[in-house]
Amino acid sequence: MWEEVLAPAHGERRGALTLNEVEAICRAMKGTETRRDLLAVVGRGVFSFQVTDLQAMMENFRRKTVDLEPGYRRRLLPKVEEQVMGAYHDLALTCRGEKFLDDGPVDPSLPAYAEMVAEACRARVTAGKVPDLLVLKYLLAAYTMYVRGRPAHPIGTPFPGGLEVYAEGEIYYCPVREKEGDVPFSLCPYCPARQDTGVRAALHREGEAERIERLEIIEESRQNYHG
Repeated sequence: MWEEVLAPAHGERRGALTLNEVEAICRAMKGTETRRDLLAVVGRGVFSFQVTDLQAMMENFRRKTVDLEPGYRRRLLPKVEEQVMGAYHDLALTCRGEKFLDDGPVDPSLPAYAEMVAEACRARVTAGKVPDLLVLKYLLAAYTMYVRGRPAHPIGTPFPGGLEVYAEGEIYYCPVREKEGDVPFSLCPYCPARQDTGVRAALHREGEAERIERLEIIEESRQNYHG
């Protein structure tokens, strides 16, 4: 999807982290067992950057999505900003103890995620590009997915076709959760969201909710009074 364009192209800035430093962070993530342990690793990595680095990521995204359909882009940009800047500020509050952290074991997929991050950064270096802002994106996603247990893309993130990420209680659904398997170094295989089946979208089509409600009433009547 759009995650890759968050990292500026080669030559736009000097890297704050070397590949060796990135790989050390990934090894440290692999070695964590609890959310608090992971928070410490992610926090150290993220706070080696400055807010201006995140602003550079957002500006790069705005520039590279300028040709998107205007209405979709207007809905998308605030959610990408929430994905980046929102996660950064939430992480800062959590590290300062101003937000409650429900500690517990990290999801078993974390080592595979950390290895994917390392591989993505190696590939970026092989292509002649700096890896630092790419790992910043992945660290923020690690905080969101593995520390907070939330989907990588915030609730309300729109996708083409009118679908979006949503929650029902404490369960999250995404329309592309299982659709990005062929995208290299995607966040999707590690996201705690479930694949949206499309039923919710159907309920929002004009007249669909009323039709289903009528069918449910008919079925309830049949079961209760006719057998």
